[in-house]
Amino acid sequence: MQSILSLARLTGMVKNIIERSAELQNIWVDGEISNLTIARSGHAYFNLKDADNQFRCVMWRSAVQKQRFPVREGDQVLVHGSVTMYAPRGELQLQVNLVQPQGTGLLQLQLEELRMRLESEGLFDESRKRPLPALPKIIGVVTSESGAVWHDIQRVISRRYPLAELVLAPTLVQGESAPEAIVAALQRLQDVAMPDVIIIGRGGGSIEDLWAFNDERVVRAIFAAKVPIISAVGHENDFTLADDVADVRAGTPSMAAELATPDLAQVDAALIATQQSLTQSIQRLLNTQLERLDDLQRQISRLSPLTRLQMLEAEATSLGNRLMLACQHRLVIADREVAALGRVLANLNPDALFQRGYAYLENASTNTPVRTIDDVNVGVTIRATIRGGVIRGTVDGIESTAIVTEGDRNV
Repeated sequence: MQSILSLARLTGMVKNIIERSAELQNIWVDGEISNLTIARSGHAYFNLKDADNQFRCVMWRSAVQKQRFPVREGDQVLVHGSVTMYAPRGELQLQVNLVQPQGTGLLQLQLEELRMRLESEGLFDESRKRPLPALPKIIGVVTSESGAVWHDIQRVISRRYPLAELVLAPTLVQGESAPEAIVAALQRLQDVAMPDVIIIGRGGGSIEDLWAFNDERVVRAIFAAKVPIISAVGHENDFTLADDVADVRAGTPSMAAELATPDLAQVDAALIATQQSLTQSIQRLLNTQLERLDDLQRQISRLSPLTRLQMLEAEATSLGNRLMLACQHRLVIADREVAALGRVLANLNPDALFQRGYAYLENASTNTPVRTIDDVNVGVTIRATIRGGVIRGTVDGIESTAIVTEGDRNV
């Protein structure tokens, strides 16, 4: 009795069979794009159809972003990809990684397929590309000895930067033997001349003429180079895999020569600016050291015994002057205080009172002072001390004198 399969088991078996089939992987299919949808995620979903058939296709966002040509509804195209199965719905689909316009030649299809494979290996990553040297001593060139490329590079570098030494590694740049010759020339140049930078390229031409620079061997040799590589293959509109893998791409050989070298006039200007900057830096450093020397001299002067004695002498003189001023100030205050006390004593002197006509009265019998009218009676003997002597007398009458205050006054 046959076993009963679950749907998950069935779809898994079919998916495994399909994705293991070499005939259904890495294939090119032609057809018309229909029912195109670009999701918010960036993925593209469409059908590829002809007059009688259609097949579901999916193109992930990463592949859509790398497309050189737009994916459009109704276009006749060639698509590259692999057949897979979307298990949750049990649907077959073509997972597309490249869309090319219908009519693209076989060479172009092979080129795009190789580009995708090498790109997946990381040969074209921007992160691995190296900067060009600022002042190269030796510039290597891999190109044809008889072509215009070599002469253009010589002309530009002799004008811009004649200080650099140019070394040519001549090679074939076209034909079946060209890839192997280019790889050998590149290796020979690095082993013998040890340049700081290498320019590799040729003039323009058709895709067939430039095909040697799309060869995988050449691409991997550029990737493995020990020094930065400038690619100058064809004209500005020509693109090869050598351009993708090189550290820098130049639109023409003349542009490559300019990229490889600084302008001598600019170098002179930079040297003058650097010299001025160094001169200013040295002058600032010298001024700083001179200021420090002056500071040290001032410190030595302050720490010398003579300077210390002079400071102590000046300090003693200053303290003496301050003491003298303080004593004078104190004497002035003391004089004022003595004068004030003198005035107080003068006011308290009884003789002063006597001089103004006042007298001191006392009861002659009891020797007690007479301060008010109540201290005496008629017939009592009183003694009056005045200036010059004492007067004795008997009270024969008493008269009371009322003192009228402001509040008691009648108006």
